[in-house]
Amino acid sequence: MKRVLVVLAAVLLVAGCSTEPTPIDATVSAELQTGVVEIADAAAAGDFEAGLTRLDELQAQLDRAIDEGGVTTQAAVAIQSAIDTVRADLVTLSTPEPEPTPVEPDKPEKPGKGNKPEKPGKDK
Repeated sequence: MKRVLVVLAAVLLVAGCSTEPTPIDATVSAELQTGVVEIADAAAAGDFEAGLTRLDELQAQLDRAIDEGGVTTQAAVAIQSAIDTVRADLVTLSTPEPEPTPVEPDKPEKPGKGNKPEKPGKDK
């Protein structure tokens, strides 16, 4: 779960910082940052399904920002990579581990019909 939060923090940094002229519109950055915080809160609470739902909304916001020119290609690629990584982590965390299959111990074979040792001196 720490990895999810670290990647989300990286999204915040990418969205808000760059040496290039304004890689992302201030409004778009604020919207994405709000989404990132909500995803982080859901993940921290163990509500991975809510985190995935909010991540879908964040993806739609990014797609809209790309279409409207509110984010540079370089920033969009970095944010998309972070979204993909977070999605993979949330899917893994939300998938329940399979129940272990109980293994029955080997039972010692009991002599029964057809399993009795032959008595010496008896010919069949």
